[in-house]
Amino acid sequence: MTNDEWARLRKDNHKEVERRRRGNINEGINELGRIVPNGSGEKAKGAILSRAVQYIHHLKENEARNIEKWTLEKLLMDQAMGDLQAQLDEMRRMWEEERVSRQRAEAELELLRGHGSSAGAGGASVPSAGAGGSAAAAEAPSSSAKENGKRGRDESDAPDGEAAKGQGGAAEGDDRTKRSRVE
Repeated sequence: MTNDEWARLRKDNHKEVERRRRGNINEGINELGRIVPNGSGEKAKGAILSRAVQYIHHLKENEARNIEKWTLEKLLMDQAMGDLQAQLDEMRRMWEEERVSRQRAEAELELLRGHGSSAGAGGASVPSAGAGGSAAAAEAPSSSAKENGKRGRDESDAPDGEAAKGQGGAAEGDDRTKRSRVE
């Protein structure tokens, strides 16, 4: 190979490399033209590159706004989740307290029922619920105590001497009371 042939070959190779490089650049610019929104419809390489730069800036601004928005939403969501967790914990605590209180009341009720059946029908007094007692146990007097209370009221309303007579005398006492009122 001579010097001229060598120079020609080298020059041809360089032209081919430059042709491929320009082809790659043109393909890239054309691809940007298809991707980037086309406001003016220009096909010039400079206009396409300018629009691409503007579009990239626009995307970066949107990304920054979205990141800020998502960060704020995440913070608010975390705060709401924390509040809900605190409410859940409080409800669990209250539920547990109610469960324990109910168990205590049921145990006291069983205890009272046990004392009531073993005391018999003699009208034994119901033990006090005490400081730790429940409202259910205090509000559930025995049926014999209720009956005694009714008798006590009936007897206290009767005229003197009638209380000792019992049920039969109360009916007679009613007649006498009516007669004395008429007179």
